[in-house]
Amino acid sequence: MSVVIEQSSISTAPAGSGSIDLAVAAGRECLERAGIEPGDIDVLINVGVYRDGNVVEPANSALIQLGLGMHLDYEAGSGRSTFSLDLRNGACGVLNAAQAATALLRNGTAQRVLIVGSDAHPGGISAAGAGFRYATVGAAWLLSKGVDAGFSDITITPARGRAPGTNPGVAGFLDLKTMGNAGQQSITVQVADDYATVLADTAADTLRAHLDRSGLDAAKAVLVTNNPVPGLAADLAGRFGFARGYQAMTGDRDAGSSGLAIAYHQLHESGALGAGTRLVLLAAGSGPMAAAATYRVAGAA
Repeated sequence: MSVVIEQSSISTAPAGSGSIDLAVAAGRECLERAGIEPGDIDVLINVGVYRDGNVVEPANSALIQLGLGMHLDYEAGSGRSTFSLDLRNGACGVLNAAQAATALLRNGTAQRVLIVGSDAHPGGISAAGAGFRYATVGAAWLLSKGVDAGFSDITITPARGRAPGTNPGVAGFLDLKTMGNAGQQSITVQVADDYATVLADTAADTLRAHLDRSGLDAAKAVLVTNNPVPGLAADLAGRFGFARGYQAMTGDRDAGSSGLAIAYHQLHESGALGAGTRLVLLAAGSGPMAAAATYRVAGAA
């Protein structure tokens, strides 16, 4: 048994949208495209990082579940439930979630898992100015059981060591000294001067380890990445000899937690993923850290 991306989707930002709205919209479209009802989902995993009003509790996954009308506890007569959770690991979170979903699907705990990711400035779209590097966007993957396709190897490497107290690459935090009464609408995002260089090196190290571990011939695969820095996919595809590279397209802003899911969806919708196409899905972000997975599109080898 394997685990496949049964369906995917992207949500963009109409006026007034926040991270919850984007995750709900992406999840709803994903389910509609698959012809699946919200009640058919066993596990919902939210990997979003930057949240409406900086809300931490309750878990945003519960609010997304509410927005989707997915097995609400107060509805009488429901014979099935959906377990939802937040899993936060920046850009790599979607592959952490795929790893967790794979375990749940393989051991029979779940039949379908919905992964959603979205990021938005806590003060809303109007507050997302030049100091906020993330696109207001969301994405979703619907994972289910497959046969002879889907995910195989997933490699997640630890963040590169930095001296205690130094910037991990991108640091997003509440500045308690200056935020005053605007804490729910404020966020400070600081980018280390060497972020692009160290991130590219970290991604290359992870990709090298993944290819060595999996034995995959890069020349017979497509590299798909999120977009933490310009030109990442093209650079790595050239260095490692991939058939081609594709990077998430969200303008001049990083797609954050949804970047890799967006890249996969865009490439899939372009018609470029024929049956049997082998992909290496690579996410890289703050830490700096990176994660990679081998994925084969359903169909003949």
